[in-house]
Amino acid sequence: MKKPAIRGKTIVQSIDDTAEPESNKPSLRWIILIPFIIVLGVMAAIVRGGESSTVEKTENGKGKKSAVTGSDANVKKTIRKNIKLYVQAESNDYDTKSLGGIANLTISVNNNSDYTMDKVRVKITYIKANGEVYETKYEDFFYIRPNSKATHRIPDSKRGTSIKYEIASIRSKALGL
Repeated sequence: MKKPAIRGKTIVQSIDDTAEPESNKPSLRWIILIPFIIVLGVMAAIVRGGESSTVEKTENGKGKKSAVTGSDANVKKTIRKNIKLYVQAESNDYDTKSLGGIANLTISVNNNSDYTMDKVRVKITYIKANGEVYETKYEDFFYIRPNSKATHRIPDSKRGTSIKYEIASIRSKALGL
């Protein structure tokens, strides 16, 4: 008479007609695999730790996922209100010619925030010896990375003995400006 087959186990019959399992490979595989999966799950939970995910509405109305927390929105609001403290312009020690004119002028924009500035426009006013304005020019700085500095060389001017410069406008998608 035939004995019923047991799934996953191979039966070997010995001479005295007793059955013994040859190997337990599938159950050994599961014993190793299950703890491995649990360890991977725990590691993934630790790595994802403090992240929270919210959905924001974009301009076109479609939602996009981003990791924005309430404190991040407050930081952005604070930076927007005090943007002149975070984004500043400066010039070098330019050369003035004896009969008037400015040479070797460079203007730098420092972005001391944690957000990219898409466009910063600097207004440069050239002042004549008598104090009158000779000329006003604008220099645009594009995509200034967080906590970095961008420098542009400004073309020489034939007149003027000094300059005044100021940031005229700032645009940043990251800050909503």
